[in-house]
Amino acid sequence: MIVGQTVAEVSSSPVGSGGTQCTFQHKRYATSFGDTFFNIYDTVGLNEGEQGRVPHWKAVHQLYTLIRTLDGFSLLVYCIRGRIKENARENWNLFNKVLCAKKVPIIAVETGLENVDNLEGRRNLLQNGLEKYGMVPRGIACVVSVLGKWREYEDQYHSSQSQLRQLILGSYRKEAWSMTTDDWIDHIYQTTITTKFCLIPDVRVEFARESRHVVHEFIVETGMKEEELAKLKSTLLRAEKEVRKVPRGDN
Repeated sequence: MIVGQTVAEVSSSPVGSGGTQCTFQHKRYATSFGDTFFNIYDTVGLNEGEQGRVPHWKAVHQLYTLIRTLDGFSLLVYCIRGRIKENARENWNLFNKVLCAKKVPIIAVETGLENVDNLEGRRNLLQNGLEKYGMVPRGIACVVSVLGKWREYEDQYHSSQSQLRQLILGSYRKEAWSMTTDDWIDHIYQTTITTKFCLIPDVRVEFARESRHVVHEFIVETGMKEEELAKLKSTLLRAEKEVRKVPRGDN
């Protein structure tokens, strides 16, 4: 819908990986609107605990690798379909606080609303639901994201397309944000690891740039258990090591 033509594969498989890679691997789509050129990355979704979805930590690994290999990025689009799940706040904070250091604006977009008559009322419901979990996006859009087999949603679709494009144009950073390798891994440790955990010996990180209250705030807000923190640490470290081994190319 954002690009303006059918470009992305959609898997109809009942499981996340589906025997194909279309729901697991990220893919770049280039487009222009409002006299602005964009590279849009369609990414793997984060597992929310249901049987058959893409494994959560594997998804985190893939998303971290994508972010680290880009020269910078300007906007996160948080896509929602259906009710907000219990661990939505954890996923939100993972990107907003841990991976992006609260430097990248986020917009929230609810899709799959072809049978909803009052999209503005739906927007208010979504905003209230997000605020309940402490999630405050730069902007919110509730959209009809498909034309339908017989183009029965054409008017709503084009209206939604215009609304979402305008929201993107008004929300993205004009100067893409990026973090150096050392600052990045330091920030990740600061916002995920408490003094209860020992650093892996071959990784040297200085704890000077972030205050300890940020660590406590992240743990409290996400409700992460100790074993989850340990898993997040090891996942990001493995991804970081892989990124460092691969030469940087054009993105």
